[in-house]
Amino acid sequence: MKHLTRFLCIGLLAMAFAACEKDPDPVNPDPVNPDPVNPDPVNPDPVDPDPVDPATTFALLLNEGSDNNAAISYLNTTTGEIDNAWFQNANGRSLGSNAQDMVAYGSKVYVTVTESNSLEVIDPTTGKSQRVDMHGRKPRHIATHNGNLYITCYDKSVACIDTATLSLVATCPLGNFRPEGIAIANGKAFVASSWELNGNYTVYDSTLYVIDLTTFSNPTAITVGMNLQRVYKLDENHIILTWTGNYGDIPAGTAIIDATTLDITPTSKPLSKLVVYNGMLYGYATEYDENYNETATFRVIDATGVAQSFPFTPVISNNAYGFNIDPNTGNIYITSSDYMTNGDLYSFTPSGSLRFKVETAMNPSTMLFF
Repeated sequence: MKHLTRFLCIGLLAMAFAACEKDPDPVNPDPVNPDPVNPDPVNPDPVDPDPVDPATTFALLLNEGSDNNAAISYLNTTTGEIDNAWFQNANGRSLGSNAQDMVAYGSKVYVTVTESNSLEVIDPTTGKSQRVDMHGRKPRHIATHNGNLYITCYDKSVACIDTATLSLVATCPLGNFRPEGIAIANGKAFVASSWELNGNYTVYDSTLYVIDLTTFSNPTAITVGMNLQRVYKLDENHIILTWTGNYGDIPAGTAIIDATTLDITPTSKPLSKLVVYNGMLYGYATEYDENYNETATFRVIDATGVAQSFPFTPVISNNAYGFNIDPNTGNIYITSSDYMTNGDLYSFTPSGSLRFKVETAMNPSTMLFF
């Protein structure tokens, strides 16, 4: 009888332990993989994922502006209703002069405003912003990594800002030219060195700086194209670089660069502005005639650099200025600008049907989708 009682106790204990193993620890559950058999709580069936796309409820549009008229618009992506005074109404002030870049990181949106020498830290749900003084550095483009912002600045450096304290952690000096785009891949920052004024003339650079983020100093310099502009991350092992040439006999170009070997693969066709969507490069190339009239040619380029046909021919009334894709729906947003007045925003379905066209503020460019 004692043996039987002992076996019953052991059995009950085993059942209790088994029950404990099935339920996550209520004090410290595993938020990443709550179900070891099915680690993806969003798409429980890896063969038949959830067919409902995440909803996009609104988007923010950065209008670069010029003299103290930069703005951020709030766009209802379903109805096309737009509020071009969203930032100004939320803060009682203008965004500033010549906004340049906008990224979402963590719970905040970060915007560089070059001629106002400021970094705006914005709550995307309310529009309320904290302005950070960049002390004459003239910030341009932003990349994010490990809780830091890496910002190219016209003082010919890259500034590292801690997002927790909004303080300057370090700077990495570059060469003799002003930098533009930046992207981070494989633990390195890739920075486009672009131009400088030499008296009444503009001199262009062809240097791509590669900065090891563990040291954040002594960048490696490689020569690519003339007048480097934008840098995009394709994946953890590759970045995309664009350049505009000298607007004359030296043409524009685009290349895919291996983040480890630094091998350069020029694409078969150039792109001026682009987004990476489903591993492909979508965007447009800007071309000029002898009278500086601008024409935009829309293209798709695959990960090997080969150009493919764009799914449709976007019809816009003015010069193309910005190109964005909603990652949740695939809807394409193209902005246009004449550089002097308010611009326009066109929204197309992935197959090319015009969803809506709305007026924006001046020089509309980057969009973020929420």
